[in-house]
Amino acid sequence: MKGLYRTGGGLIAGVLVLLMVSGCSMLGIKNIPVEKLEKKYFNEHSQMLEFQGLKIHYRDEGQGPVLILIHGVCASLHTWDGWVEELKDHYRIIRVDLPGFGLSPLTDKNIYERQRAVAVIEEMVKTMGLDRFSIAGNSLGGHVAWIYTHAHPERVEKLILIDSAGFQMKMPWILKFASTWPVSMVSRRMMPKVILYEAVNQVYGDPRRMEKGTRERYFELAMRKGAKSDYVDIFKKLDHELSKRSVSDGIDEISVPTLVMWGDKDTWIPYAESIARWRHALPDARFIVYAGAGHVPMEEIPVETARDARAFLSGRITGARAD
Repeated sequence: MKGLYRTGGGLIAGVLVLLMVSGCSMLGIKNIPVEKLEKKYFNEHSQMLEFQGLKIHYRDEGQGPVLILIHGVCASLHTWDGWVEELKDHYRIIRVDLPGFGLSPLTDKNIYERQRAVAVIEEMVKTMGLDRFSIAGNSLGGHVAWIYTHAHPERVEKLILIDSAGFQMKMPWILKFASTWPVSMVSRRMMPKVILYEAVNQVYGDPRRMEKGTRERYFELAMRKGAKSDYVDIFKKLDHELSKRSVSDGIDEISVPTLVMWGDKDTWIPYAESIARWRHALPDARFIVYAGAGHVPMEEIPVETARDARAFLSGRITGARAD
């Protein structure tokens, strides 16, 4: 107990020093009202969809066949800005802030359980009046995309998975750390900017390719009132769900045309450890690997990845390729 007390005392002393030096903003103690964030992060394409007690921010823009885009953990619909710019003249693009991220609050802590996640996406597309569409997802969003596709292949024309979760895995250490007791007690109230910035750096193969303002956007949205606690609840749920052997059940049964994209510098879901599993499970899928890109290639190299996505969606590239 004395050792624990000394450790806790050192932590408190360190926090006090940081407070004096950098203030509450740098420590991520502040809470930004969602109304204030909406003024900055809403635009003319933004809408709020409400159903089953959920409130989901989404954007609907462009013309053509419908393409749904789903972001990954700690991200928001803004991660797809580059794709929307490249593809909106050819597709009607619907992108969402998953519950707990961006401007969508977490009102259901079980939202990322498999059956519940599928049911929410199905209710969302029905509410929007969508019948058939293609769907692309990154990381957690890729997991949501493929489990939905497995459950409702009659709705999905084509599937794009980008550095996708899908197999039994360990959480990235920075997320595991933030959700582990007693750190999680602090994480619900404080998310230091330096730690969040480091997490954003980690998902890029080359952080120098990051657009100006990207880190600040991730930080500000993480400061949404309630978001820090939402993040901890989601990290805990994902740690449980992704540790199950059954997490990958059904991947090898997916029959819709599928494109798998991966950055070979991904450290969150490492390329070398993951791609062989996906190739084995989806032998008829198309695979494209991006040298030097990290966990979010659609954000890091949007023009190149959007070009490949359009070629796949339009039918110009099909079948497997061992890039």
